[in-house]
Amino acid sequence: MTAIDLEKALKAAEVAAAKLAEAEAIEAARQAEKAAERAQKERELAAQFLKDRMEIEAQVRGEKPSADEMATALEAGTLNGLVVDYLARRDAVDSIRAHAHYCATLLGDDTCNIPDLRYVDPVEELRRWQEDAMYALRRRRGDSLVAEALAAYKVD
Repeated sequence: MTAIDLEKALKAAEVAAAKLAEAEAIEAARQAEKAAERAQKERELAAQFLKDRMEIEAQVRGEKPSADEMATALEAGTLNGLVVDYLARRDAVDSIRAHAHYCATLLGDDTCNIPDLRYVDPVEELRRWQEDAMYALRRRRGDSLVAEALAAYKVD
């Protein structure tokens, strides 16, 4: 290989290296733009989520069953399922609040207005629900027995 061929090869390598560096710079700029767009979209979604959080929580939370509903579930043998459903909904609300903390931090907002849920022991919660259901079921059956016993002595 001659000196001229070597110079041509070096020149071609320099041109190729320059083109590669230019292409890498263009790609890096494109990736940075995509990342900025993604971050902006994430901030917009975070703001929308924080705006809708209470409604989402209410939808997920549902309502705690009444004592009569608990009594009916106890009688049917499905009280454990009700407790599990209730606790799963609490866990979901807790996850929603954790995401709200993340969103507020992302936006630089104060997280103090997003309360944490206290821990609920599943066994203790089941015991409480069983007590409430047992009381309601005793009351319902007692009222039924009294109504039946006194039915003959009521005037229609």
